[in-house]
Amino acid sequence: MSTSKKPPTTEQLDAQLAYLKLLFIREHYASLAKEAAEAHWGYVEFLARLIAGEALLRQERSVQRRIRQARFPVIKTLEQFQWSWPRKINRLQVQELFRLKFIADKANVIFLAGVGLGKTHLATALG
Repeated sequence: MSTSKKPPTTEQLDAQLAYLKLLFIREHYASLAKEAAEAHWGYVEFLARLIAGEALLRQERSVQRRIRQARFPVIKTLEQFQWSWPRKINRLQVQELFRLKFIADKANVIFLAGVGLGKTHLATALG
């Protein structure tokens, strides 16, 4: 940490934030500082909002990285699933799977059905 009393320049701050890989903070600290000044936020609230944004960005990037590593052929969601076909699917049972209780129970999930009935869609959405 610097012992000089002179405040860092924006160039120095940008360089330090880039070095620390704090990308959200680097991109948003100036606009958020202006908003904080106008709304009379305290230092802790300003810092908390910057850190919350950084954490959210990292979480989103982590999810995107995991999806890429899973190599799903296409991204599917439960909301996209056509519940009208097949007609005999147990919707409540499938929706219960998406609560992910089977992970805590260390259980497996197996989808059994004929061709074209949505097994891959549900498995990808669950993944």
